Amino acid sequence: MVMRWVFLLTGLIVCAQDPRALIEKSLQRDQRDDELARQYAYLETSAEQEWNGGQRTKTKTETHEIMSLYGQPYRRLVAKDGKPLTASEARKEQEKIDKLAAERSRETPAQTERRLAKYAEERRKQRAFLSAIPRAYTFQMAGEATVGGRAAWVIDATPNGSFQAREAREKILTKFKGRFYVAKQDATLLKLEAEAMDTVSFGLVLARLDKGARFSLEKTRVNDELWMPLKIKVDFEARLALLKKLRVDVQIDYGNFRKFQTESRILSVSTP
Repeated sequence: MVMRWVFLLTGLIVCAQDPRALIEKSLQRDQRDDELARQYAYLETSAEQEWNGGQRTKTKTETHEIMSLYGQPYRRLVAKDGKPLTASEARKEQEKIDKLAAERSRETPAQTERRLAKYAEERRKQRAFLSAIPRAYTFQMAGEATVGGRAAWVIDATPNGSFQAREAREKILTKFKGRFYVAKQDATLLKLEAEAMDTVSFGLVLARLDKGARFSLEKTRVNDELWMPLKIKVDFEARLALLKKLRVDVQIDYGNFRKFQTESRILSVSTP
């Protein structure tokens, strides 16, 4: 009898939560974290595998150091296929940074303002895309889970048939269903899973993602200050130029998070 009441009480608590409000709050926290993340440098390791007819045809792994330089993100290649760059490759990467520094030193105040305004507009569009999620979906509580040792609400999202996209990029939301894992403690988005419910076309149908493509994102707490991506996985079958069909598996891992000042000297970074 006691356990029966415990299960009943748990069910009432779940039902009392407003899933849409939880998603909105998690997106607000994500925006705050996105701003704080600009103060950090970190490593991004992407491993990509291509398959054709059940045979793996291509494997590529690259590690980049991500940092903010002159008010914008900068990606510096530091390793390929799990090995540090050769002296020649490292020299080319340093030359790219030196060239960027020289270009920025010649910028007039007006040119700097225009460049940063263009970047700010792209960030605005990215945030607008994310802010469309609460309008684009119908949300339903799907239970509870533990993610990275933290208690979370599980929320399922299905496309809202009455959703009207305000920008072209928002239309892609109607092609996916998702599952959100939101921390009970503070409504942080801990994990996201999404699956394509229909074919998704890009670039005037030059590339097409097949139904069933999957995407997942896991986040981690950094420096007891913000949440940042820990792992991203993408699995899909696609057609390029509507001719070549291939299957691609991509995993992106993040690590070595640290505060970074643009005035600091850029040092070589060893891969994890």
